[in-house]
Amino acid sequence: MRKHLRIITAVLIISAIAAVSLSAVENQIRNIARFKGVRDNQLSGFGLVVGLKGTGDRNTTVFTTQAIVNMLKRFGLADAASQIKTRNVAAVMVTANLPAFAKKGDKLDVIVSSMGDAQSIDGGQLLITTMKGLDDNIYVSAQGPVSTGENGSAMTSITGLKSRMTTGRVPNGGLVEKEVPVTFVDEKNNMYLIMDIPDFTSSDRIMYAINSQFWGNIATTVDAGTIKIAVPFDFQNNYVSFAAAIEGIYVQLEEVGNKVVINERTGTVVMGSDVTIDTCAVSHGNFNVNIAVTKQISQPNPFVPGASAMVYEDSNIKVEGAGNQLVTLPQSASVQDLVNALNVLGASPQDIISIIQAIKAANALHAVISIM
Repeated sequence: MRKHLRIITAVLIISAIAAVSLSAVENQIRNIARFKGVRDNQLSGFGLVVGLKGTGDRNTTVFTTQAIVNMLKRFGLADAASQIKTRNVAAVMVTANLPAFAKKGDKLDVIVSSMGDAQSIDGGQLLITTMKGLDDNIYVSAQGPVSTGENGSAMTSITGLKSRMTTGRVPNGGLVEKEVPVTFVDEKNNMYLIMDIPDFTSSDRIMYAINSQFWGNIATTVDAGTIKIAVPFDFQNNYVSFAAAIEGIYVQLEEVGNKVVINERTGTVVMGSDVTIDTCAVSHGNFNVNIAVTKQISQPNPFVPGASAMVYEDSNIKVEGAGNQLVTLPQSASVQDLVNALNVLGASPQDIISIIQAIKAANALHAVISIM
């Protein structure tokens, strides 16, 4: 009897190990962390988009007229204020992220957003605009054709949302004029890894993996999101090679899918397959959502040695729409199932987003909501 129990215990342990290995994934450190000091820099500037076909700012938008007058003065046209018609011009804010290690002459995309009452900036031309950082220095100049990347009628018919043509992009329209110095090693030859998602278990595993790779205690955890690394003497003349070696180390981390990403502009909802919902009730417009989660106990076969009762959750989703339409999903309590039920009843993307946000506000959604 004891021999059989040992065999069953061994099988259970092996099964548990297999289950853990299935829920864990190997990631290179480069994909889950970055070195302190290696970061983007946000830039912004004020500019004008010209060449619009009557969809620009109206004459009542004072700052657009002033910007045009100032621009024309630089070209020797000082008395043109009374002749300005701004419907073909729009005042815009231009923004971009300057990557770390960007060099003079590198190109990057810039985002152009209307500041006035322009109806659309699609197809216009951004005039040369200087972009500054927080230190008020110019780092990028931008110019080029603006594209919103949307077909207004097509986007509206697909998503049910009014298309936004007042924000666009100039691909490769930014030109780096000044470099930002990057320092990722301090005066004591220490580097710091900053985790994308702080977690005590993950930071401890990263520290262990680094120390195992370099046969020493060069890495220590500062907190849940920071690992301090002392650069070995052999690498103190080649920090890049050492950083590359650190980035290439594989670490086994638990796979996490508890995130719901919502794009309100397009009505897109993306989520992990294991995002669950607790008992709750939501009323939104013509839709009523009732989610019931109850605990059940499964009794084992009395002839199985070492077996014990298991507790599991039995859930039920009921979604009622206009006209008393009802969709019932038994034994299900995931965001994916809820979205599927709402789609069956013809809910718009905005309805789905609002219901998910309401469930999260009631602390019944076990996930982080990220709104784009």
